[in-house]
Amino acid sequence: MKRYKIWKRGKIVESRYPGLYAGIVTMGIFGTLTCKSGMRALKKNRIFFHFWRDAVLAGMRPCKLCKPEKLGREEKLLKQKLKTNG
Repeated sequence: MKRYKIWKRGKIVESRYPGLYAGIVTMGIFGTLTCKSGMRALKKNRIFFHFWRDAVLAGMRPCKLCKPEKLGREEKLLKQKLKTNG
């Protein structure tokens, strides 16, 4: 099963779910999973965030290209999924 590097509570953990946002650690930005900037980044420099708040707390700023928006409804659904499936 595929695992994703997720920033959670100040540390990197592995998860079965990629999260709703993707970040580029070398650039300090995060955006949508479909952002062209993020897809061009090397895998070793990518990190995922389940929640907007985690990306901001990790010191990331929103991407100026894709301009990600906070996905409140989707975050709520993911939070429920994480509680049930770990």
